[in-house]
Amino acid sequence: MAHQSWYRTYRPQSFDAVVGQTHIERTLRNAVTEDSVAHAYLFTGPRGTGKTTTARILAKALNCENGPTATPDETCDDCLAIAAGTHPDVYELDAASRTGVDAVREEIIGRVNYAPTRGHWKVYIIDEVHMLSNAAFNALLKTLEEPPSHTVFILCTTHPHKVPETIHSRCQRFDFHRLSVEEIVSRLRFIADAEKVEVADSALALIGKHALGGMRDAISTLEQMASFSGGAITLEDVEGLLGEVDTEVLFEAADLVCDRDVAGAFHFVADLAERGVDMAEFVKGFVRHCRDLYVVAAVPDAGETVDVTANDRTRLERQARGFGVERLVRLLDILDKLSSELRWAADQRLALEVALTRMARPETDLTLESLAERIAALESGAAVAPPSRAAVARPTPEVRRPQVAPESVATDTPASAPSPIESAPAKAPAEIPQVAPVGEVVAGGVLEPAAIKRSWPAVQAEIRRLRPPRAHLFDMSEVEVEGDVLVVEFPKDQRFALDLASDADTMQLLRRSVAAVLGMTPPIEFRLGRQGASSSVKSAPAPAAPPVRLEPVVATPAPTPAPTPADAAAHDDMERMVIDELGAEVVAEHEKDPAE
Repeated sequence: MAHQSWYRTYRPQSFDAVVGQTHIERTLRNAVTEDSVAHAYLFTGPRGTGKTTTARILAKALNCENGPTATPDETCDDCLAIAAGTHPDVYELDAASRTGVDAVREEIIGRVNYAPTRGHWKVYIIDEVHMLSNAAFNALLKTLEEPPSHTVFILCTTHPHKVPETIHSRCQRFDFHRLSVEEIVSRLRFIADAEKVEVADSALALIGKHALGGMRDAISTLEQMASFSGGAITLEDVEGLLGEVDTEVLFEAADLVCDRDVAGAFHFVADLAERGVDMAEFVKGFVRHCRDLYVVAAVPDAGETVDVTANDRTRLERQARGFGVERLVRLLDILDKLSSELRWAADQRLALEVALTRMARPETDLTLESLAERIAALESGAAVAPPSRAAVARPTPEVRRPQVAPESVATDTPASAPSPIESAPAKAPAEIPQVAPVGEVVAGGVLEPAAIKRSWPAVQAEIRRLRPPRAHLFDMSEVEVEGDVLVVEFPKDQRFALDLASDADTMQLLRRSVAAVLGMTPPIEFRLGRQGASSSVKSAPAPAAPPVRLEPVVATPAPTPAPTPADAAAHDDMERMVIDELGAEVVAEHEKDPAE
């Protein structure tokens, strides 16, 4: 007896045997049972999902000797003839090879009006119907509009959009779905056991993935693998013959990226190259794997949207928790670009190594997404180790000291003058931002620009104390005062820092720090540096006149003019009068340097 392909040998012969199309099976069963069969059906879906097979089963159900019945016995002459393709009342037309109007007229229009020869119904199965010419569709349309009562048309196609709407509107449409990996593996296991072929579950799963939801392709591959391996199919055989990448390899690659193991990633790629794995095929599989991770991370109850086995779904859920949605989005973006680059890459291995490095180490990926990931990692690290906040808070008085020292030199103030001001913060640094600057930065209800600029390092230090990872955003910033608005100015090449600082959390952090240092919270605005500005120009105003004039406000909260020799006697008399009349007491007397 001539050999028959497995996909034909194990083709379903009843509605119960059809895999993965329950919605269609139930509808057709009920239609046959209730005698409400339509005169025309349109079966659509990917190849190998059971369209033609279901059409033949429907023909059996209508023409079985015990029918019409939803459960044909498969043993009567009519059922056997339909299964063999020799029944006189069941016509199969391959539209891919007979596309012209003459074929339609000869095969269909010329016979459709005759009564069934043997069965109850005349059934016309037109496969790949979208291949018919426009003239053939027009010739068929008249028959579909006024079909004989004993005729049923079943049109099968993988491209329903190529079928004219006039044909669509006269048919009941059924969409066949791609089969899941689990459904394919279950059927393959049944066939392997029937053919006495030893095969590992992992090999069946890889065959199921390679079939992309088509049962016929999966069965054909299983038969090919059985011939190749001599009856014992291994995972290595499937990988070598199909070029597919094992699921374990994809999980290993994802673990290396999750653990940020760059060295391990390089060894991993070297192993792929040594085994002769196609880099493009690996990337294709890794894209699918990362997509599954993303779906599981974003929608934990994704269910059937992730087409993997139950065991792999559990592993995906566990692995997705180590990534997070935001990081997986960045990985998918890198892989998408890598897929395009591999087509033209001179060295595919190098392209893959660079991509894995960018995925594992965000600092090598110069994008805003990677910067956000690094900030998030720093913030999570700071939360784990809170004692570091005390160490970061110490530079607060040191930041203020360099700003005061140059001004004291510029005004020839003795070195001992600022010591009381600096010694107090050294004893209680936490109180400086809350008390000392209030009188300095506001005079008559108006912000003092020079005092605000001197206080800005303290604001930066307060930000560093509260949220160390965010402090670097303001390292290159300067502050200006425009009316009652505090303007934070970033360098022109720091647009990304401005964007990150503008989010709600960072703005709240800045307001909190300004309030702690200045004792008030003025309106705050961000902007990029002015045209022509540079670091040297911006640092020039430090010794300018306004800070010199405001220095007495810092040194003496209530400044008074130095007495001249002409007023000395009057001053002594006034002091004596206050002591005598009011009972006042001289606590301390401050003598100003004549140079002032």
